[in-house]
Amino acid sequence: MRPFSIAIFFVIASVSAQVYSPKVLMKAQPDTTNLVSLARGIFADSGAQTPREKAEAIWRFFLTDGRFVKPGMIYHIAGWAYEEPQGEVLDPVKLLNSYGFGLCYHIAPLLASVFKAGGFADARVWFLTGHTVAEVFYDGSYHYFDSDMMGYSAVGTTGPLKLRPVASVRQIERDGSIITGKLVGPKQADIANVDSPWYPADARAHAIGDLAELFTSTKDNWVYPQQRFSSGHTMDFVLRPGERLVRYFHPEPEGLFYLPYSFDGLNWREFPREIAEYKIRTADGPRSQKDARAWATGIQEYRPTVSNAASMVYRMPCPYVIIDAKFELKLALQDARQSVSVETSVDDGRTWTSAGTAQGPHQGSWTAQPAILTTSEHGSRNAVSGTYGYLVRVSQSGGAMRDVKLTTRFQVNPRTLPNLQPGRNEMKFESSDSERWELIPGSPKIQGAAIVVAGGQSYLANRDDEVGEAIYEVNSPEGGSITGFDAGARFLDLREGLAPDKFTAEVRKVAPWPAAGKPQRASIAWAERLEGPYQTLWEYDPQVKWKDGDAIDRTLRWPEVDCPARRLPPATRHVYVRYRMQGLAMDSVRLAAVQEGIRSRSALQITHVWKENGTLRERTQQVSVGAKAREYRIDISPGAAVVNESLIFEAAGAH
Repeated sequence: MRPFSIAIFFVIASVSAQVYSPKVLMKAQPDTTNLVSLARGIFADSGAQTPREKAEAIWRFFLTDGRFVKPGMIYHIAGWAYEEPQGEVLDPVKLLNSYGFGLCYHIAPLLASVFKAGGFADARVWFLTGHTVAEVFYDGSYHYFDSDMMGYSAVGTTGPLKLRPVASVRQIERDGSIITGKLVGPKQADIANVDSPWYPADARAHAIGDLAELFTSTKDNWVYPQQRFSSGHTMDFVLRPGERLVRYFHPEPEGLFYLPYSFDGLNWREFPREIAEYKIRTADGPRSQKDARAWATGIQEYRPTVSNAASMVYRMPCPYVIIDAKFELKLALQDARQSVSVETSVDDGRTWTSAGTAQGPHQGSWTAQPAILTTSEHGSRNAVSGTYGYLVRVSQSGGAMRDVKLTTRFQVNPRTLPNLQPGRNEMKFESSDSERWELIPGSPKIQGAAIVVAGGQSYLANRDDEVGEAIYEVNSPEGGSITGFDAGARFLDLREGLAPDKFTAEVRKVAPWPAAGKPQRASIAWAERLEGPYQTLWEYDPQVKWKDGDAIDRTLRWPEVDCPARRLPPATRHVYVRYRMQGLAMDSVRLAAVQEGIRSRSALQITHVWKENGTLRERTQQVSVGAKAREYRIDISPGAAVVNESLIFEAAGAH
């Protein structure tokens, strides 16, 4: 989640008792907060043993369309998985936990990320100009699996289907009959030579030939030989004393959703687009068009300590994408000389936006909300939406504030929550021993480089033949020591005149740069002091290592790089991270500070809420201070009609 370093003149309510990243899952439920655990859970649930079986198990887990397969984790819908300023969401942890939907250009990187987490030597993504797909490397070659269009194709017709090799993109480029040859009629596949589902929507639409042509028209096929997805986000969070995290299994209130907006450099607009032909209506929210799958929402409630200080700043990080917020205060304003104002900031306190001012005389409750920045046909963009954290600054005259309740509303994928069923439900609780703060990169110290901006999109590139660099400071927003940090960014080879397009997750045209023959270098390094010495974490290798020996000349070399650094010297309070580039551009900087080796210092209350045969039920489980793991069970009458309502975490505290 996204925290904030705050200038020393602000008063911050600090707490010592906290619970670190608690989570509850059903036994054997895949854990979407950790991709390695997720892959292992998929393998265990499917019984997969061989590389081929494991690859197919991951492919099946992410099949999207509920018309043809049992509804699963992800569904297919356009226009809803988008966040400014980066654009289309390609971070797998965000997609899994906050969204649960997307198109091919979301799902292909998601597949690749879980393939890699599952222990495969490599996985890569192809852009076919009209479709994006993933390949996984095993048994000495690449194999193409498509969870979006729901198919893969085996090579050959002899022997058991499950033992035949799965085709790669390159094989289909050279021989489209690997796909078209599976047909025994215009809309019918040979069931002896395909694994169900096999591109069912394309077959029904008599479009298998068009699908094959996406591959065989090779001129506009581009491979991402390096990592296509970022790994900068985690589901780490902290519950402070008296703080509650409520995750519903449905939108609460009904119809609430995160409405993404895009910025083109001049204007903000709703990002989803209505398509009458397919009955896609923005007012319906990000609902599956094929089955009953939908999104859900949650709330985070925090009652911080209140003082008589003239100004207080509260940090409100959230592991899920934020929809809205509300700030409820109890005031005692005696006359017009007394007032209370509330502001929000999403850029680490560098700028503030007013949420409202209460002027005396006023006694009792008063509510403020983040400023509305854009109003459109189906909703509005407010000052905190689309982020993963913000600051609240409360300024008062005369000690007029008596109580504060800060509420954040967010979006969650309900299929990541423990879904109670009739009978015995075995539950498993875990918590962490570390705290991680995702930082808003501030203004770096830039040398030899400049920002290039066009159409609301930008990147940093070195000037002329200089080596460009940008240095950022990383520290804990709480002001204490750190034991580690994470640093990442996306680097861009622009020699082909192609750059990432945030609006489509595909490509846009830019001026080719640099000139042929110019060196291409990039690195990420860190130091305890600004002047160094710096230790290298990552260095760009311009020579792609083709694992199968098949060098491809159509490459989009835009590596997403994420470097964890741990075991810093004792009592380290800050480090400097240096990004260098020459002949490569850079964008999407990601930074996080980490403190490990800590233990929860609050008790935790876990409450499951469900309806059983129409009657509201709940079960509360107490977790003692410092407990890192616990198992318990919830028994529900066999045959009962069960509707899950919410899962609530609350840290013990004064409020």
